[in-house]
Amino acid sequence: MPLSVEEITERARNGSLRLRSEEFTDPAVRGAFSTYLGSSELNFSEAEFTAESMTVRGRCAVPALGPEPYPAVAEFLTDTSGRSVVGFVLVVDAPKWQLPDPFPAYDLSPLQALGAQSPVAVLDATPRADKEAEQERASVVAGARWELPGLDEPVLFLASVQEGAFTVSARFPDGLTLPSLRHMADLPGCTGAGAVTDHFPAEWQGLLASALPALREVTVSYAPGDGRVTGELEVDLAQEWPLLAGVTLSQVRARIALDSAARQNGWGGLSVELSAHLSVGGLECAVTVDLPALTAHGELADGSGLFEQAAPDLGKNGLGRLSFLCDLREGTFVVAGELLSPLDIAGVRIEEQTVLVSGGGERELEVTLAGTLVVGGTRVGVKATRSTRGWGLTVEADRIAFRAISAWTEQAMGSALPASLAELTLQELCFEVVPTPSGRLFAAAGSAEFPLPAGLRARAHLTTRISTGDGPSDVEATGSLLLSGPESSLMELDLVADKDPDATSWTATWAAQEGITLAEALAPLLPATGSPTAGLPNLLPAVEKISLRYTAPTAAGAAASLVLTTDARQARAVLVVTD
Repeated sequence: MPLSVEEITERARNGSLRLRSEEFTDPAVRGAFSTYLGSSELNFSEAEFTAESMTVRGRCAVPALGPEPYPAVAEFLTDTSGRSVVGFVLVVDAPKWQLPDPFPAYDLSPLQALGAQSPVAVLDATPRADKEAEQERASVVAGARWELPGLDEPVLFLASVQEGAFTVSARFPDGLTLPSLRHMADLPGCTGAGAVTDHFPAEWQGLLASALPALREVTVSYAPGDGRVTGELEVDLAQEWPLLAGVTLSQVRARIALDSAARQNGWGGLSVELSAHLSVGGLECAVTVDLPALTAHGELADGSGLFEQAAPDLGKNGLGRLSFLCDLREGTFVVAGELLSPLDIAGVRIEEQTVLVSGGGERELEVTLAGTLVVGGTRVGVKATRSTRGWGLTVEADRIAFRAISAWTEQAMGSALPASLAELTLQELCFEVVPTPSGRLFAAAGSAEFPLPAGLRARAHLTTRISTGDGPSDVEATGSLLLSGPESSLMELDLVADKDPDATSWTATWAAQEGITLAEALAPLLPATGSPTAGLPNLLPAVEKISLRYTAPTAAGAAASLVLTTDARQARAVLVVTD
């Protein structure tokens, strides 16, 4: 007959409990009696049975450990019905630090250096699910008990030895409540773990002071030779921490790693990783918290509600995995995810699109898209934002050929840029494509070195625009042209390119109210030696306007040319510069 829970309760009522091997049906449980207990019976004296935890406490004799009965605890395992007992785990104090056969033949005495009070032997007499489980799980394990301040009973840690180093570990599925975080320093080998609070920022010290930590798991390795201790602790800090209005951390758990070899000015080598469940702005996410920065990051399991509110038009494109980042000091967050199908932005197809939603705190929800655009073989980053008229994109590039931009606008916007600027290489380029009431607008700004004839030096800041609508596209390119002469003389002119995309010329003008001399007007365009103005009387009228007309080289072989026209009140001078 299987052993029932009611029968164990009845037997232990008088302070004694006898277990017989034939009362268990599983072969592994029966074999434990003969192999490890040296008898077909296990007798408890001074027995106290607790039905809620299915444990009996008392004293029992294990022949392999000696003839005398020692303090022991047995926890019983029931079947799925909860009425029949199918096995048990026995923990019994050992009389000596050196356990005898058939228990692990460890000399546990070095653990006394970590504060261990007594050695124990643990027998697992429970059914095995299969042969593989039977091979992996040890039936007998060594261990030791530690008395910890603030706790009523000693805590059991299992022990193993490998290459002379000890590993002690304990797990507490229901949590072992500690009086405070500083009591973690009383765990085996964890001297200095109480300094964990130093890893938290000042604004969280009040939360930590009120925390009632619950220990979940401890693993400590100890090398008696050099005394080095390494370990990991997992502890629940709080069920709920309200941080800001609308920002709450729950199920807050810390994983603490320590290494005594990193001691410097006391205890070093202590690191803390915090995990929790974060609620912010209507979002729920499991996160890891970086200390002391107080940033939380994780993967958002469900962002449908957020995107339905912030960008409902993106739903049809589908979203991949959503990464989540939150500043816990301000309550602001960013959610990023890849679109499963590309979104055409202002008529432009973008590759590798990622959507970003930011908000929280006092910020309104803002949606942007990031991706990659290929321009003339160069891959550049793209950012897109949404307005009341739809999505618009912004591109920035450090260096790109004007000819490549023109070819791209011809494909994307239906019109090329002025050919007179085709030889330029743009630097610090920024352009955008946005929707307009009647069509789209392309607008770009950048700087470039101008290849003028005769080795002249010039630099320009350019802006270009293409607007589309019901009629023909409107193309314009304007800017400022800065000329430098042989002695670093500077002259800044307003530049306008011919609007026809096929035109190869542009004009730059300069005007002054007081005027300058003809020599000063020509200086930036002449070589350092010689000047056609030499010997001219200074009585010539002051130049009030200068015009440059540049014509780019052609495919037919015509050279580039530059025509300088100076205007005064009563005279005009023309200078032609060619290669």
